[in-house]
Amino acid sequence: MNLEDVLCVSVDRVADCRNELDAEFIELIERFERSGYVRKEVLVALSEVIAEEFSSLPGLPRVH
Repeated sequence: MNLEDVLCVSVDRVADCRNELDAEFIELIERFERSGYVRKEVLVALSEVIAEEFSSLPGLPRVH
């Protein structure tokens, strides 16, 4: 993956991906809320998992 691939993404593909994620993401959040977690806790936990998952991909910029 080169720098151009990292910085340029298709708006249409991102929209399609988001549509696919929306329903499952909402269900995931609701499942954790039913387990007693508040949205702030879910947000922090998801942010950490996402950061860890994508940090191992080569060539992607990182936010510090």
